[in-house]
Amino acid sequence: MPSLARPSAAALAFLAAACSPAQDPPGRATDDHHPGSPAALASLAPSPDQAAAPPPGSSSPDAPSPGAPSLDAASLVSLAASSPKEATLPGQGAKIASIAMRTWIYVAPDERSTKLGYLRAGAVVDRAELPAGTKGCAGGWYRIAPRGYVCVGKGASLALEHQVVAAAVRGPRRGAPVPYHYVMSGSPPPHLYFRLPTVEDQRRVEGAKLSAHLARAAFAPSSLPLDPVPDFLLAGRDLPKPYGAEEKLHYSVHTGRAKESSAFGLITTFEWTKRRFGLTTELDLIPLDRTRPARISALRGIVIKDLDAEGAEGAEAPAGAPDPASSADTPSPTGAVAPADAVAPAAPTPPSSLTPPSSLTPPSSPAPPGGAATASFSIAAPPADDLPPAPPGTDPRIDPGLKGAPAFVRAHGTTKHRPSSSSGALVSAGLAPSRSGWVLTGRTRGGVKGLVETTEGSWLAGDHLVIAELRKDPQGFARDGKKWIDISIRRQMLVAYEGTRPVFAALISSGRSGMADPEETDATVRGSFYIHAKHVSTTMDGDDEAAEAFDLRDVPYTQYFHEGYALHGAYWHDEFGKARSHGCINLAPADAAWLFEWTEPAVPPEWHGALNIEGGGTLVYVHG
Repeated sequence: MPSLARPSAAALAFLAAACSPAQDPPGRATDDHHPGSPAALASLAPSPDQAAAPPPGSSSPDAPSPGAPSLDAASLVSLAASSPKEATLPGQGAKIASIAMRTWIYVAPDERSTKLGYLRAGAVVDRAELPAGTKGCAGGWYRIAPRGYVCVGKGASLALEHQVVAAAVRGPRRGAPVPYHYVMSGSPPPHLYFRLPTVEDQRRVEGAKLSAHLARAAFAPSSLPLDPVPDFLLAGRDLPKPYGAEEKLHYSVHTGRAKESSAFGLITTFEWTKRRFGLTTELDLIPLDRTRPARISALRGIVIKDLDAEGAEGAEAPAGAPDPASSADTPSPTGAVAPADAVAPAAPTPPSSLTPPSSLTPPSSPAPPGGAATASFSIAAPPADDLPPAPPGTDPRIDPGLKGAPAFVRAHGTTKHRPSSSSGALVSAGLAPSRSGWVLTGRTRGGVKGLVETTEGSWLAGDHLVIAELRKDPQGFARDGKKWIDISIRRQMLVAYEGTRPVFAALISSGRSGMADPEETDATVRGSFYIHAKHVSTTMDGDDEAAEAFDLRDVPYTQYFHEGYALHGAYWHDEFGKARSHGCINLAPADAAWLFEWTEPAVPPEWHGALNIEGGGTLVYVHG
């Protein structure tokens, strides 16, 4: 029996294994997140990239906002001692802003206390009116909502008009299948501009071949939305770098090119000089004609409703999980590429231009990539206690190993059979989409290799399916009714349980070396682990086939369960159901979003990550 592994200090250093994270980019927690969304536990630990967070006591160069307290922090602490208790609690209207790549949140107003998580640059959260202390923090420790303390200094500011806050115009879209729009760099990769470049700037930086490049790019369809040009940039200001971000050498209007084979999360896209630009989560400005939109998989797992729960169907998707009702797009077939988001009105453009307006927004494009996947989840019922009469020629007995088992179609051209309304005999009723999910009743015709019945009423060829093996976890979570996750490498399937009841199932892509030794290959580690850290998004290097390795920015909904091994969404491929990662468990983005909001512990909406070093997170059991 595998032993239960808790994260050690060495593990939390995020060794250079599997999908170990690179330096986290900045971003801003959105203020239009899904209501009630429990945020994410972030994978954070003392490591080389901890430099992204400033020392708690470091001072901030910005001046306080007009509404900020005028007394020094020590005087405010004294004032707090004689003030009503409400003054030291958040929720009275006061705010604090993150201005660092990682603004740490501590369990107590002391930098030596346990870290709970972090905010990303641009996030604005509720704080107490008065600080709780100044130990190791000259600017004062402020309690924030819903818990923890943040130090005012280089990592956080009371000045809500700080330039980092103004530049980070939008944060991650919690509750969407992907938190950002994603693009992949072309060759050569785009230049990184730090202010709006004029036409002359672009020609000087990008060379004499720019006009020919733009003429070719004019015919490339784009599914990315257009927002207004941010006021911060229209004012002619340079994009700042949050504390802890890499400061690159500045040229006239840019800091050089992006890395080859880069992928970016975009917080906004807009038109400037009749050309589309995107603002990355690292606060770099890139011309989008030097990139291509990522093709986001529309694959969905299956949510299995609880018939005993009131309003079960509405309660199955956890708060903050992808909400198909929030999209105007029609559902896509399981496994299809997602439809693009609607295009917003274009912002006014400056007088000069590089390309004609007609090249910017093509009238239409087939199956456009790049937007958030919006197809709805299949809601499957568990087997009923009283099944309808078995069709002629089928076995009326229930196979207990199949009853309630999730299953996915693994072959194209799989025929659905349904009982005829006249004779009750099974007749052809169309095709079951490849990678579509079902729940089985346990009745068969010819055993598991013959036809198997689904709770939806269709009968499918058992040898065309990958069927989950219902099981109990080795640590007793199922017996105690707790949440836990079962991952089968051979089946390339994940099943989420509440006790012994499956509540969700999805196809995965585990390490491409299968059941080999994870110490020597790209196999996924096996055993029992706790989720100890979660990110809304994080950066990874090369978690993909070597020939397609990207510098992967803002990998969505990442949940670390052992050293560098994590569950996360993958926006760069759509081969779920096949082993192909460097060791992590890849999920379709919407499945990763659902699972992220379901697992424990939850992360407050404005946070970007949280820690759970001592255990207590959701159990992950990985096996063959």
